[in-house]
Amino acid sequence: MEASKFDLTIMGAGPGGYVGAIYAAQRGLKVALVEGREVGGVCLHAGCIPTKTLVASVDLLRQLKTATQRGLGSASGETSFSVLQERRKRVVNQLTQGVKFLLNKQGVQIFHGWGSFLDRHTISIHDPTGGMEVGRLESPAIMIATGSKSSNLRGLACDGVAILHSGDMLSLMQCPKHLIIIGGGYIGCEFAGILSALGGEVTVLEAQGRLLPGMDAELGQTLDRVFRKAGIKVVLNAQVKSVKHGEMVRVDLEDGTHWEADKVLVSVGRVAHTEGLGLEAAGVALNGTAVAVNEHLETNVPGIYAVGDVTGKMPLAHVASAQARYVVDRILIGLGRVSAIQEPGGAMASRTGFDYGAVPACVFTSPEIASVGLTESEAKEKGMSVRTSRFPFSACGKAVAIGETEGFVKLVAEEQSGRVVGGQILGPHATELIGQVTLAVRARLTAGQLCETIFAHPTLAEAIHEAAEGLFGQPIHSIGRPRPVSAAGSPPS
Repeated sequence: MEASKFDLTIMGAGPGGYVGAIYAAQRGLKVALVEGREVGGVCLHAGCIPTKTLVASVDLLRQLKTATQRGLGSASGETSFSVLQERRKRVVNQLTQGVKFLLNKQGVQIFHGWGSFLDRHTISIHDPTGGMEVGRLESPAIMIATGSKSSNLRGLACDGVAILHSGDMLSLMQCPKHLIIIGGGYIGCEFAGILSALGGEVTVLEAQGRLLPGMDAELGQTLDRVFRKAGIKVVLNAQVKSVKHGEMVRVDLEDGTHWEADKVLVSVGRVAHTEGLGLEAAGVALNGTAVAVNEHLETNVPGIYAVGDVTGKMPLAHVASAQARYVVDRILIGLGRVSAIQEPGGAMASRTGFDYGAVPACVFTSPEIASVGLTESEAKEKGMSVRTSRFPFSACGKAVAIGETEGFVKLVAEEQSGRVVGGQILGPHATELIGQVTLAVRARLTAGQLCETIFAHPTLAEAIHEAAEGLFGQPIHSIGRPRPVSAAGSPPS
């Protein structure tokens, strides 16, 4: 079978693949995009977008239930899980059609099927239903962007009925009466908040000593307190021994205790999706279960790159998109199309490697949680001398006005220079506010420069400004202790 020729072939149309395809086509490359399912990937169909659609609905439900506290008449807050799911489907379909439109307008050729390597330059496409070969593509550059899939507990197979993965949750048309969530990471915590707000009894079993174990300790500890106050049971240091499915699903723990529920959600992480890609035919090496890449996201085979979850780096949609742009910039230089990247957003191609130092991570619970850069403990582990400042939303006028005062903004800055190296936010709209802290970390701004910046009033963002002032012991709306710093990090006089 004769192969069609392209400048770039991308395997997978998730937030890494489709963004990379559009970005490359905008810069004049002839691009082929191979996807066996709908464009958009897990993020659009079974992850970010559908779950945040449900989160938006339950956030409104929470507000309705507090109507009298906000000076309004009472509201019933009655809802139907099936109606919420129908809205979720409409949102996903709208965005899917939008992505298809953009790809078509940019001239990206979409091939519906499963791709696998025949050699280092050739991809075979197989029909997603029958498995027969339907085409071949040849390219000097190939990007692997096939994402990841939910992990299983050892010895436990999810059946999609009583023992579920996160994607299975989105096919339910009724809220489980009692749900056990194995795993207190961001996915498990988000579903815990959604199902609890809809009236379900939720128990979270987390193997480590706190929720959100990969984030700043205070974030997980505060969320634990909020969950318990909302009636969500949280069991820490819960080592699962076995899961048995009978009339009810029973989860036995190593300490001899057990829990029973209608359904169990297994949320213990994700693993790179590399099966069936024919990596051995191209000579592409793995690092464990993930595709091995260097600091420039290139595999051991020149011209073959990998981005997103399949690399095992940071399993976040926005990381996949940023990695894809980075890779396209390097491909443009490698193909001799440009000698240097001049377009906005393309400057990373001239760096020594992809920069993970200013990547925000968000958890869409209530309250929201977001983090970027280093935590205080991480900075100290690196041998850095840092100081931190914590400003509570209870002292922020806008937070009091909207009735959402739970949480805080925390900033981490170098002791001598005052450079902001990290920040954590728990509170209203934290996932939006973290963008301002991300910019500060990315641009290597000092706390003094944040203090010199005028923040609009009344806004939640003022909490960031107050936290910056708190690094010098000089917040206006809370009590601080004056702390001398070097001239590089000092506030305006």
